[in-house]
Amino acid sequence: MRLWQAGWLLLGIILVVVLPISPINKKTVHSNAVVDISWPNCQSFPRTGYTQGIVGVTGGLDFRPNKCLNAEAAMFSVYQLYMNTGYPGAGYGRKFQHAPLTCGPTSYVCLGYNYGYNAAMYALNYASRQDAHATTWWLDVETDNSWTTNPNVNIAVLRGAVAAIKQHIFPVTVGYYSYPGQWELLTNNWHNGLPAWVATGQTAKTAAVLACHGTSFTGGPISLAQYTVILDENVACQSQ
Repeated sequence: MRLWQAGWLLLGIILVVVLPISPINKKTVHSNAVVDISWPNCQSFPRTGYTQGIVGVTGGLDFRPNKCLNAEAAMFSVYQLYMNTGYPGAGYGRKFQHAPLTCGPTSYVCLGYNYGYNAAMYALNYASRQDAHATTWWLDVETDNSWTTNPNVNIAVLRGAVAAIKQHIFPVTVGYYSYPGQWELLTNNWHNGLPAWVATGQTAKTAAVLACHGTSFTGGPISLAQYTVILDENVACQSQ
């Protein structure tokens, strides 16, 4: 996943325990790099040299599949999963007006929560059908996807998605991936205490190492920091 475009700098679930990604230190060899891949990498991902990955379940948007999920997950000995998030508005939210909560047609926060919950259920069920299982899930939060101008509604969408994942996978760690400026714009700098995966928009690993020591946009621990050379690679911040 990448967070710069057109001038922006910038889940029946089968439970399988997947070991956490190993921390990466400054002397890490190429085969230990943590890469994140999804639908754009279906034809281009190099199939050797990487053992740890974070794989996108959805295909750039919520309710859309990454058709390469099974094949991409099989490339790694250890992997985590992520899903795209977004909210195209109450017209779409009303499709889920009565599940899991019962919402009025103009109860916008409630409708957003239900939309996020059902978007995560789509991702969970699709991942299970593709035999992709992890106990760490990330929610990809980007301005490239549709959102409302109301941070409270956007937050409700994210809360609903987290609730669905936590209800259907145990144990599970859920965190958020974002570029801090985009997170602030979409959520009004919402601090929730969950792990943060920081997008730097930079090409140097040193930028990611520095991001590990920065301020967390979620208020929770910074777990990963991303930089991009050819593929998106990540520093596991616990080791820094």
